[in-house]
Amino acid sequence: MTSEHADLRTGMSQSCRGAMRVVLLEPDLDYRHQLRRALDGSREFRLVGETTLWQECQRLLDDQAPELLIVRSSCVPHGGMTFLSGAEFPVVVTLKARNDRPAAGAFTSIDLPLDSRPLAEAFEGIRIEIYRRKLGDLSTLLQRYMDFSRGLQSFLTSVRVDDGENAEVPTEDVLFMAADGNYVRLHTGFDTHEIRDTMSAMSSKLDPAQFARVHRSFIVNRAHVTSVCRREGSAMTILLSNGVEIPVGPNYRAEVDSFEGYNRLSA
Repeated sequence: MTSEHADLRTGMSQSCRGAMRVVLLEPDLDYRHQLRRALDGSREFRLVGETTLWQECQRLLDDQAPELLIVRSSCVPHGGMTFLSGAEFPVVVTLKARNDRPAAGAFTSIDLPLDSRPLAEAFEGIRIEIYRRKLGDLSTLLQRYMDFSRGLQSFLTSVRVDDGENAEVPTEDVLFMAADGNYVRLHTGFDTHEIRDTMSAMSSKLDPAQFARVHRSFIVNRAHVTSVCRREGSAMTILLSNGVEIPVGPNYRAEVDSFEGYNRLSA
């Protein structure tokens, strides 16, 4: 891949410990320079990946697990925001020129051409939103610890779904769960149901001995995992009893490596 198609940076020069990781997708070189300068001038943000291609952006999101994604709205394909909105992070900020189509679902949008004052104000709001979401995750973890330490930890044995019938789906019937915008879709052997919840919230409610989060957008029922397959390179997938393959995110490989009793395949 040439620099004309993808301009990647490691961000090693910005080694601020604890800084919020940023991935940038912007095809215009001048705008990228402006955004780099703005990020370089902040001790709270660190650019860890930069590209002009959506496909490369997806790889950077998996590899770098950024808290912030800055993306040109016209570069997001149909369904791309649904892919991004299934998790708390990254916070998505779109760059929008006058003739660009809007990308629904982003936290905020920054108009092009860039102006230093609105950009600084936007970064301040983004910083506060990232802290708010991190605080929510921390509160959930703290509550789980407190419940566990008191011996009160209890996990869901069924899930109430939003299918218009107030139905309860036993967790043992769920093969996997997938993020879908502001919803989580429950896939059983025969049906698909949806609930209005986040993947992080669902993870906190499920018994880790029964379910494992293997990707930012997927949770699998351990009982329905038949094999773990390592693809060419470093990619991994999980094969379920119904034949569905689930991708394994790089930040969840330790969880998958802990699986016992499953076939390990190479492809």
